[in-house]
Amino acid sequence: PRSTRQRNQTIMAKPESKTFARNVLICSDLSAYSSEKFLEWCITKLRLTKTDNVTLFHVFEWQYLTDLPLDDEVMAIGTGSLEAMQSEEKKKVKEGIVKGMEGLMKVAQEKGVNAEVKIVEGVPKVKICEFAEKLKTDVVIMASRGMGAMKRFFLGSNSDYCIHNCPSSVVIVREQDLKSTSQQQSS
Repeated sequence: PRSTRQRNQTIMAKPESKTFARNVLICSDLSAYSSEKFLEWCITKLRLTKTDNVTLFHVFEWQYLTDLPLDDEVMAIGTGSLEAMQSEEKKKVKEGIVKGMEGLMKVAQEKGVNAEVKIVEGVPKVKICEFAEKLKTDVVIMASRGMGAMKRFFLGSNSDYCIHNCPSSVVIVREQDLKSTSQQQSS
């Protein structure tokens, strides 16, 4: 394993020392916290260039209503029509995700960064760690949704899980960081 110092040097490479490509996994749930402003923050702060291997990553978690414990009254609707309705809704959600991730890829290209998009289904925190290991990433970058301590305790936090379980360094970008960056750029 690399030492912390080696990892930090890899993550924050100087532009003139770009003799190697960094593997960067940028995770987006397409929320306001991990949108174009978030991607621009990543590109600027990590000085990403076309020589870096950047993957824009989205994990969606789908729960079918038929998998939930429902009472007899709800089930009387008929699971066949319910399943067809959910399948159509899932298709629409996937189309929206693809469109959103393509928008982020366009932003990356406009900033001179070559990126690929990966979209997978599953539990986000688990899939992020698995994919980080598979890609042998140098750094995983995620946005914090700003959950309070109580919500984080009861619901769990993707970022907290990844910090403790990812094989690579994890950078969490807070909403405040995004605001301060956009204020600096407008000055």
